[in-house]
Amino acid sequence: MNKIESLSDLFDMVGCDESYYDLGRNITKITPQQAIQFDRKQQAYPFPFRQHAWLACLLTSKDTAKKDSANAGVIWFVKLPLDEAGCLNLGTRDHFIKSIVDKILHKGEEAGLSEALEDNPYVFKPDQERMASFHAILGKDLHKAPSHYFDDVVKHLSSDLNKQDDSWQTLGLQGIAELAARVNEDTYQALIQKAIQHAAKPVVSALCHALEHETLSSQLQETLIAQLQTEQDALMQASYLRALSRAELNNTLLLPLFGLLGSLTECQDNDLHPIAALAAKCPHWLGQNPQLLRIIMEKLAHREDGYIAFRQIAAELSQHPEAKQPLWTLLRSGHVSPKLAQAVSYLFTQTPTSVQ
Repeated sequence: MNKIESLSDLFDMVGCDESYYDLGRNITKITPQQAIQFDRKQQAYPFPFRQHAWLACLLTSKDTAKKDSANAGVIWFVKLPLDEAGCLNLGTRDHFIKSIVDKILHKGEEAGLSEALEDNPYVFKPDQERMASFHAILGKDLHKAPSHYFDDVVKHLSSDLNKQDDSWQTLGLQGIAELAARVNEDTYQALIQKAIQHAAKPVVSALCHALEHETLSSQLQETLIAQLQTEQDALMQASYLRALSRAELNNTLLLPLFGLLGSLTECQDNDLHPIAALAAKCPHWLGQNPQLLRIIMEKLAHREDGYIAFRQIAAELSQHPEAKQPLWTLLRSGHVSPKLAQAVSYLFTQTPTSVQ
């Protein structure tokens, strides 16, 4: 057996072509060039999230006779730690590869490929929303027809949404995700615009969570920003922010964000929902705008919760490449309120944990 020194070597050994999707902060298809670079440690992993690479590995047989079979593709969900430089931790990666090779050699390649991840410590299971979005994006990339849930969603959203009825409760999450994956098709973009403005809040929220994986048109961004500005429900505010997370941070978006965050010295429990959405999904915005970052950290420092939220958000932002340096610049600054200075002092005497 040839020496296996990378994930691509491993998949080559079992006779598979591989393609990767990142399932960390957003769902993003990884280009073949990016895959080679992080796999061979030529570059840092392109989409780090909480110091790990969250990979969906789509494996398809190199054997043309098997490509058309029902079991031609296998998906592995693998979570691998990153080192301080943001590259794959080679010791852990090699341990993962060895565990797979040992199982395949023990069971044989046919059984081994689908069963190789049994009891493997590097496996993760995406939550229901993320799994629905991943299958929607993958299905669209592979030019597969959407599920019957998609037709149900389109039919519902094409109806008069101003009527008071509860028919939305029968809609499947998979159908909503499949609609979001088609956001750049004119017909469905119009339907999404209508849904955001008129559909029941649970449908809008699920749609926003699916849209966070897509690049949205300026028109759709404007609709979401308009909804954000009039929304009083903190959970819905967080949903709109998630949908907008891939938007460019310009004045059209920045001014509503300042309005949403409000006072530096007040932070109610409900305020934590949009703040957590900004930290988890939009840390690049906070890295680009120090004033936005300062407002959030000041608000959290003024809470009477033993700095729990402050620690969690600081930990989240300190793990993001774009937000890390601006955060530490702020925390070391002498031009902060006494409350924030006190929170920073407390931070360095505690062990932070990630926001959940």
